[in-house]
Amino acid sequence: MTRLTAGAALCIASITLTGCGMFGKEGYFRDRSNDYQRADSLPPLQMPAGVTAKHQEELYEVPQIAGDQLAESEFEVPRPQALSVNVGLDRVKIQKLGNRRWVLVSQPPAEVWPQLHYFLRTSGLRLETSDASAGIMETTWLTFNETPQVKDKYQLRIESGVQPDTTEVHVRHFSLPASAPTTASVNWPEQSSNPEREGWMIDEMSSALAAESTGAAASLVAQAIGGTSIKVQVQEPAGREPYISMGLAMDRAWATVAHAVNAGAYRLHREDADMGIFYVTYDENRELTEEEGGWFSWGGKGEDKQAKAAEGVTLQQILANIDTTSDAQPALFTGIPGVGGAPAAEYPGYLVVLRGGDDVIEVRVRNTRGQPLSRAKASQLLLAIRQNLI
Repeated sequence: MTRLTAGAALCIASITLTGCGMFGKEGYFRDRSNDYQRADSLPPLQMPAGVTAKHQEELYEVPQIAGDQLAESEFEVPRPQALSVNVGLDRVKIQKLGNRRWVLVSQPPAEVWPQLHYFLRTSGLRLETSDASAGIMETTWLTFNETPQVKDKYQLRIESGVQPDTTEVHVRHFSLPASAPTTASVNWPEQSSNPEREGWMIDEMSSALAAESTGAAASLVAQAIGGTSIKVQVQEPAGREPYISMGLAMDRAWATVAHAVNAGAYRLHREDADMGIFYVTYDENRELTEEEGGWFSWGGKGEDKQAKAAEGVTLQQILANIDTTSDAQPALFTGIPGVGGAPAAEYPGYLVVLRGGDDVIEVRVRNTRGQPLSRAKASQLLLAIRQNLI
């Protein structure tokens, strides 16, 4: 037994000693994962005399890669992209801007449409009009027990949301005296006749949608809601600087961009709605949540030197720093008082500029001299804004 144990120990020892020669860079069991980088091309196959070779096409075209070769180095796992502050929102939310309210659902219109039909049917509200192509539902005239002297009617307008696969449901209420004659079509006002009745419908509808299963069926006829138009899109035209196109009213476009440039890697320092200008800084190393010093941050809270420097800069200083000799198109700062005239200064951050009218808003990012950025940088900053819109 002792001899057997000693023999086994000797065998293990010999394997251990020879293992150094079997593994490692010069061993038999070496790491071959990078061998392809040292592979050489073989000469073309030579055919015997008298045999005609058939021309062979490359199965896959290998493109020529311009630029310097990458040096061999250890791979580093990249840091994660900063999360949008909108990630993790509740499936159904009520949004408000001024005296307007609407319901935002984190599902595409094709899935929300049948849920609204179910809500109206179970609530005892009959539909007079249901036009999926236009995204419009209208109820028949109804009477509330509290106000028998008037009759009421609702319109639900379903639209694609600002973010992909989201839906906005806008509610409008209209009332008439109970004795008033009714017509086939209603001239809907810009605002509801009774904000309280509108609020009741929004609250009831949002509660019903929130209670619905997220795996609800989709409506084929409602897939056309929104058509081919996209409310918000990053445009990258050839030969021109990138921009965000927004099919929103100016007040809403301003509000949603204001939210986007004060979230994630952005910090908002100055703004002027009349001029359509935001002064912001952008730093990818900022915390990934809105909470300062949150434990989702990289390397702790630290000191945001860029934001601290920008806090001491006024919008008037930024405007005076604009390069009026630049021929960049479009000219975003023409006609703004106080533009140019000051010696060139290196202020941190960027200018986010809104131009256009209702439903044709364009958002661009310039440096603090008012000059266009490189195409790659502009696209990066615009995509970060696009991600945080609400």
